[in-house]
Amino acid sequence: MISALKQRLLTSAWWFSQLKTVLIMVVIVSAVAFYQQRNMVSGVAPALVLNTLEGKTYNLQDELAKGSLLVYFWGSWCGICSLTSPAVSDIAHDNNVLTIVLASGSDTEVQQYMDQHGYQFTTLNDDNGLISQQWGVTITPSLFYLNTEGEITQVSAGLSSEWGMRFKLWLARFI
Repeated sequence: MISALKQRLLTSAWWFSQLKTVLIMVVIVSAVAFYQQRNMVSGVAPALVLNTLEGKTYNLQDELAKGSLLVYFWGSWCGICSLTSPAVSDIAHDNNVLTIVLASGSDTEVQQYMDQHGYQFTTLNDDNGLISQQWGVTITPSLFYLNTEGEITQVSAGLSSEWGMRFKLWLARFI
């Protein structure tokens, strides 16, 4: 039995079949990602001057003076966001992060949700959908990585790892 398995692993037809499967998977995943990100803005980020949940005025240009910025669109109702938000909260401890919550209730309800989950990031409540419309966000979570000039260097949608987000945010410093 072992020699039959060894023989199968050594045949080029088996390896070709495995390679073909991997390439098909890459094409499918890439097509889905491209479709999800089709409306997301690129170039210079739309200006933001709004009040945070804490009642402070948030000015995007002022924040960019502090360094590269991760802009994270999420919802309290979003299952994937419940996996991504804890990582974003950890990143916010030592990086410049702005989050925008979509269709998740009043400022009080959103703050209660954030307190309940221990999220520690600056949040704008996009209860009317205007901010997400400006940024072309149609799926949550959506992430934008901005350099200090306010240019969007990368975008992603869907599940992201903490290390992937940290790397893209670090990379935005140099692009």
